[in-house]
Amino acid sequence: MNIKIVSVGSTRLDRFLKKWGISYLIDDDLLFDTFGNPDIFIQNLFSLNVDLSKIKHIIISHNHWDHISGLWQIIDKFKNINVYVCSNFENDVKEKIKNYGANLIEVKGILKIKDGVYTTGEIEGSYKDNVIFEQSLVIETEKGLIVLTGCSHPGIINILKKVKENFPDKNIFSVIGGFHLLNKKSSEIEYIADEFKKMEIKKVGPTHCSGRLAEEIFKKHYGEDFIKIKSKQTIEI
Repeated sequence: MNIKIVSVGSTRLDRFLKKWGISYLIDDDLLFDTFGNPDIFIQNLFSLNVDLSKIKHIIISHNHWDHISGLWQIIDKFKNINVYVCSNFENDVKEKIKNYGANLIEVKGILKIKDGVYTTGEIEGSYKDNVIFEQSLVIETEKGLIVLTGCSHPGIINILKKVKENFPDKNIFSVIGGFHLLNKKSSEIEYIADEFKKMEIKKVGPTHCSGRLAEEIFKKHYGEDFIKIKSKQTIEI
């Protein structure tokens, strides 16, 4: 099994240029999030020699443009794909997915997507003083669990506690994705990095909405076990 980072945007310039967001491909058949710029998303899939006809599952972490924008180009051309969304997504988004001919699957609790791959189920968070629901992805490996996050609006520590609750006998080996720390103070980020260490998480790859400061702090804490995330990168697991 491997994880390909199809596209990632993590700088303020990326956001200004609408090259913001994240998307992962697990094996050949599962996409987690679909980036914020559909043209770059599709171009990168082709650059990675991805056979789009093999994609059977698309999981959307939450309904923000930088995670869902590339979805429509995939399900417009390839039908009968399972699209997994939080049950509390807006109804117009759900209807749009169904109108494209995809199989809409509304997720509440932990759900097995395929062998060794699970969604956490929807976890409540907040964004600009509004309630938002988000799901993350959990992959079982021989070394432990790998957790992939979209934006971590519910709080990255809350997400990891939920994972531990659902997989009490498993250790979390690695956490990769958006940690939603872009505007956090260094003291808050240091606390979170310390919590990662207490959880005995071995490798980290903060990116997207994590922010440069968070990347620097996590790199200080993790050294060679810090993973620098970039577009079209393959992570072997």
